[in-house]
Amino acid sequence: MNRRGIIAGLLCITLSISMITLVHAEYEWTNHITIYNNGMQWQYTENISGMDSYVFKYDIDKKQGNKDDFVSAWELLKMDKYLRNKFRTSIEQKMDVKIDNSSYGIEILDIDASLSDRALGPDESLTSMTNTYQVRYGFEEGLFINGSTLWLLGEPDSELSVKFPEGTQIISTSGIANVSIYQWELSGRFAKDTNQTQATEGAEITYHINQTLMESPDDGSTDTDPPAQVNDNVSAAPTPAPTFPVPFITAASTLFVIAAALMLSKD
Repeated sequence: MNRRGIIAGLLCITLSISMITLVHAEYEWTNHITIYNNGMQWQYTENISGMDSYVFKYDIDKKQGNKDDFVSAWELLKMDKYLRNKFRTSIEQKMDVKIDNSSYGIEILDIDASLSDRALGPDESLTSMTNTYQVRYGFEEGLFINGSTLWLLGEPDSELSVKFPEGTQIISTSGIANVSIYQWELSGRFAKDTNQTQATEGAEITYHINQTLMESPDDGSTDTDPPAQVNDNVSAAPTPAPTFPVPFITAASTLFVIAAALMLSKD
């Protein structure tokens, strides 16, 4: 086995150990949610750099490609499709949105994945990239207006921003750390368990909507559909996670792999 194969093997072993011990490195994962009259859009943004970018590209080449240590455009497109399907399956198995403690009447309309074109090229090259994922939900007519609580299930300790329709009054929140509220918008982070044993189960927002302001404008237009999002750092295939999210290695694991690589290079 050549040095490259040995190093890749050591990296896979390190990743497996990290996952078994439930130790994960920090990574940037943000959630931007916009509520509309009869639906909402949840956009996830994932920033990857350093050794994490190698793991992401290695995963594409080995699981979606021809294992030639190079990520091509068609492999990136295959990963895009794979992540969309995986995202949909994950949400369908455990819905991440509830209104008044129920997911009844909430439908997944569309899932979009936009993977950075910086993933193209040799998988051993380390780079910084941003992947974006979007999920559009539809609410039955009047469902959101008649509700009083919105529950969201997100990655613990990840950034969160929620924008309600104009005129909404945000009454209270739970499961959100460092929360800041301005008119009908809020920001903060999904709370995490301080004992590191089990993450807090979701965030809940209690709200009140002025139904007069929610009525459709006279010109017949609506704000049910979100505006198009533009990502300058993406491939032609539109963003989610993450393998989902991509497993990230700890700093100690990174040092282990680098040390192993240096030892092998001396042979």
